[in-house]
Amino acid sequence: MKIRPKIAAWVGAVVLAGAVVATVLVLGLSGRPPASGSRVSAVPAADQAPVVAAALRRLATDPQSVVADQARPFVAGRAGQAVPSGSRVAPDERTWSPDGAGGGTMLLTITTPDGTARTYEAVMVTEAGQWKVLATFALDGPGVAPSPSR
Repeated sequence: MKIRPKIAAWVGAVVLAGAVVATVLVLGLSGRPPASGSRVSAVPAADQAPVVAAALRRLATDPQSVVADQARPFVAGRAGQAVPSGSRVAPDERTWSPDGAGGGTMLLTITTPDGTARTYEAVMVTEAGQWKVLATFALDGPGVAPSPSR
């Protein structure tokens, strides 16, 4: 009968050791880069509005350079079609909204050479210290449902 307390002690020790190992693994893995291989760095985003706006303005001259690594497979080199040469890009720094995880969103208006203007919300992330566009959402124009009236 003295074996049972020893077994209970061993079982308790094994369970405790497993919990410690699991905790170390979980805490150790949380700081690793995403599986895609692109390293997204967290920066204090609250004061980044001017820098984010500058990155968005680059859409007018070199749109592909502003596409986030995670978005490249979906864009497939077509960023120039979305922002044709000669377009004006006007980010609104007042709309910068950090997400608390090192990224955020900002509104911008893109006016194409024919004068067509559309407003977008850009989802921004940092990669290797540079702000990049992860996604955009058109807020007006063709294909956008009107807001419900109140």
